[in-house]
Amino acid sequence: MTASPPHPPPSSVPLLNYENQPEASSLVLPRKPTLTRDPGHHWHFEAQQQPAHDTGEHCHTMNIITLVTSTTPIDQAIDGRSQTHLLGPNNAFILPAGALHRCTWQQDIEFMFVGLDPQVLIQVGQEWVNPDRIELIPHFATLQDPLIQGILLTLKQELICEGINSHLFVDQLKTTLAAHLLRSYGVQKVQIATYADGLPRHKLNQILDYIEAHLDQNLDLEALAQQIDMSQFYFSRLFKRSLHITPHQYVIQQRVDRAKQLLRQGSMTLAEIALACGFANQAHLNRHFKRLTGATPKEMRGVGR
Repeated sequence: MTASPPHPPPSSVPLLNYENQPEASSLVLPRKPTLTRDPGHHWHFEAQQQPAHDTGEHCHTMNIITLVTSTTPIDQAIDGRSQTHLLGPNNAFILPAGALHRCTWQQDIEFMFVGLDPQVLIQVGQEWVNPDRIELIPHFATLQDPLIQGILLTLKQELICEGINSHLFVDQLKTTLAAHLLRSYGVQKVQIATYADGLPRHKLNQILDYIEAHLDQNLDLEALAQQIDMSQFYFSRLFKRSLHITPHQYVIQQRVDRAKQLLRQGSMTLAEIALACGFANQAHLNRHFKRLTGATPKEMRGVGR
């Protein structure tokens, strides 16, 4: 089966482009989202609570993956095909970029969605599939997919707790989701290769040195992978195989270790230490410090005196 480019929507149909207009969902929904994040890197996230509504026909410029978290019957139409009385909770549906979509529901509903720019799928899948054949198959809200459910729920919690300051972890979730979509819901299914070995030693040393030199900055998966000329997906897999932890876990460990060193010096406030180590704020530092050491920074500083 060969992917065909989506037909441009009629001029009367709203085109939702979250990269140019982060509040684009207001074109088809009556209420503002309860949570929205548009941190760049070609993706968008929203959590919604909406009353009974008919969205009317619309299109998205991104691939949309939605998780309905309430038990609300919905009727859907995607590119001229329709299904009625689809019932959750935690059913997912997939709208490829450019698909013509309409959705109605007769009572309050709760849902969340991730928008992924087509370029994200190309970046993740280009090592397995011709980029011209990278396209998702539409799916109505009948999918019971534990991985999609887990990623979206985890992503929501992470964005609530830490905003957009947890770039590496959020990037890993995004990349894992993109790989899963290509493997399970792509027009051309892909087989993801496995590797027995991790990163070559010189590349691993190169990336560890880079992390150490930029620990106080907002590190993201794309920047790390580019340092050794590798895709984000394979970089994450090979890094974990090398050190048995993810890039995000490693960075957090290194930031906590640096915080310990600065605490022993005793010349900086906790807020200053948090920023010097790359944490978003003192609460962010406290959370990970306590999780990894069993004590808060304040408690450890008191012990050292």
